Amino acid sequence: MIRILAISLIFLLSLNRSAFAEISIKAEVDKKVISTDEAVTYKVTVASDEKNAPVLTLPEIKDFALLSSAQSSSVSVAKSKVNTAFVYVFILAPKAAGKFTIGPTTIKHDGQVYSSETFEIEVSQGKNKPKPAIPEKKLPGSLSGSEEPKITL
Repeated sequence: MIRILAISLIFLLSLNRSAFAEISIKAEVDKKVISTDEAVTYKVTVASDEKNAPVLTLPEIKDFALLSSAQSSSVSVAKSKVNTAFVYVFILAPKAAGKFTIGPTTIKHDGQVYSSETFEIEVSQGKNKPKPAIPEKKLPGSLSGSEEPKITL
């Protein structure tokens, strides 16, 4: 019996570290009620105990124009444990008044899917006249921690 327990313990300790990877994804918006004169900040944070961030699949955001985006990352090591945080920030301007949904951002890792929150944004008509159409940037379909966000003009 002790042999079986010892063999089981050795087996568990020899498993690949990625089988125990801890990953979390969180999304947030700075405002849920805005006017067409304002913008909303959509921020996605991915925390992992692995060196590289998994690939994000961003939601299709057709009711908002992408004004700008940024990406940052941080790595900390404590007691031989690596913790990484990747933050993606998108500034979005509504295309029209109405109620719109920003769907979840997802991560697929080791056969599991992790999803962020979904947000309802209520947009009222602003006081400013609509601006002339300018070429808008598109939100990339997916991002990884090792690449820059791709922006299409």
